[in-house]
Amino acid sequence: MNKTLKYLPIIILLIVSCKARKFSTPVTVSPVIIDTVNQTKILTASDLLASSLKPWTYFSSKADIDYVNGDKKQSVGSNIRMYKDSLIWVSVNMFGIEGARILINKDSMVLLDKFNKQYRVYTRSYIEGILGAPLSVGELQNIILARPVYALELYEIITNNERELKIKNTQKRVFIGHHYQKQFTTIDTTRIDDRTAPHYANVYYSGYVSINNHNFPLNTQIKAYNGMSTTEIKLDFTNPDFDTQVSFSFVIPSSYERVK
Repeated sequence: MNKTLKYLPIIILLIVSCKARKFSTPVTVSPVIIDTVNQTKILTASDLLASSLKPWTYFSSKADIDYVNGDKKQSVGSNIRMYKDSLIWVSVNMFGIEGARILINKDSMVLLDKFNKQYRVYTRSYIEGILGAPLSVGELQNIILARPVYALELYEIITNNERELKIKNTQKRVFIGHHYQKQFTTIDTTRIDDRTAPHYANVYYSGYVSINNHNFPLNTQIKAYNGMSTTEIKLDFTNPDFDTQVSFSFVIPSSYERVK
């Protein structure tokens, strides 16, 4: 098997948590009415969570990735860099040798295979076919950073008490829910359900640290079911950084062959 293709399941599940069917366009939901301190007040997800989402421009981190699907197992190292709403850059290595480099922008994904001296270009429509969802670069970044996939105004509050907070976005074809630890307003579980087929994914976040007021989970576990098999991926991050301006070097040597 082409070594780059061996990386592809890991790359795809690194940037998105489930292979659902096509998502419909999110719509703004109405806020729920909650009785607080003996008076009725309308609270929204933005009211409760906006202050916990610190603005950022650059992100970088190392991550060890363990991939399991049936009897298929693989462990790789990676370096991840992101520019908000614009770029996701990933370098994948085994035994300290870089084997692949990936660049995702608003229009395409380029996969550079350094072992076989080849590269592939995937259009946005092709990526959406793989992922099963028209997720933007920014929405993919939100999954990596343990943030709500969509803007907070697109969510409805379904539970809000002293211990927990749950918000949801329900569309015709998909359900997305986030469960928060109320004390720290950090997501501990994201659930994505394909409402048209038995496809779903759970993303578990743990080991949160505060990086210059950004709450970030050092450990992420993804369990995705595609109707036939379950895939599990564990990501252990080290040295996450929201402050350093990083570069996104991506040069395709002229000797590399483009593979379709």
